[in-house]
Amino acid sequence: MNPFERWDDWEWERAIHEVGKEQGRGKSAPRFNQQPGRNRSPTKPGWGNIFKHWNGTQKRTIIAAALFLLVFFSANGPDGVSLTIHSIYRSAMDSGNFYESINGMAKDALSLGGVGNKSVPVDAKMKGMFLPPISGAVVAAFGAVGEGGSNALGSIHNGIDVASALGIPVVSPAAGVVTFVGTDPQLGKIVKVDFGDGWTTVLGNLGEITVQKGQRVERGEVLGTVGLSAPLKKPWLHFELRKDNQPVNPIPYLVPPKS
Repeated sequence: MNPFERWDDWEWERAIHEVGKEQGRGKSAPRFNQQPGRNRSPTKPGWGNIFKHWNGTQKRTIIAAALFLLVFFSANGPDGVSLTIHSIYRSAMDSGNFYESINGMAKDALSLGGVGNKSVPVDAKMKGMFLPPISGAVVAAFGAVGEGGSNALGSIHNGIDVASALGIPVVSPAAGVVTFVGTDPQLGKIVKVDFGDGWTTVLGNLGEITVQKGQRVERGEVLGTVGLSAPLKKPWLHFELRKDNQPVNPIPYLVPPKS
């Protein structure tokens, strides 16, 4: 008869326990029927503790980078979310609510740039030096607060809007180089021309565009036609004049009409 057949359960457990002590050089073997949860692994830190030891400058840098990327990728997006983000950005730049550095970075990302907060005095020697791109009545003045029409709700108008008709030719106010041809969420199809010495123009709500980026244009040369490419879907021309990327009222710089 096998001598081990009559061992009770506690004797088997004690024998295994003794064998374990010998193999572990005095260390007791793991206990059977150990209750769950006794040996839990250390709790991993959650998302809430990631920024715990960051200082204010580091947090502001991360926020600035996130805002910049948000504005950059929504600058020319056709969807409603992108249009909303772009409008909020331009309105915020008007009121100076964001950091100045964010303003500069996002203005570079957006082809047009934001609205400058600093006023630019009228340059007397440049008065009457630019041709009006079209003739017509001004329907939205420079500096007007947008009401959701041709100008985004709550934003400050960078230029003037001139009433016109579909297909009317739009001419260059001065000789220069075309630096941008593309689209803007609020202005539709646009052309940007650099006249030199810090003077530039932005012409928006165009239909047909007859010039290309990098092309040299002469004073009075046709750049395109008045269109319906802006969200308002009415034939008008958006006309901006800028000095060192700061928007100025174009009226004093235009050739006065003949009496």
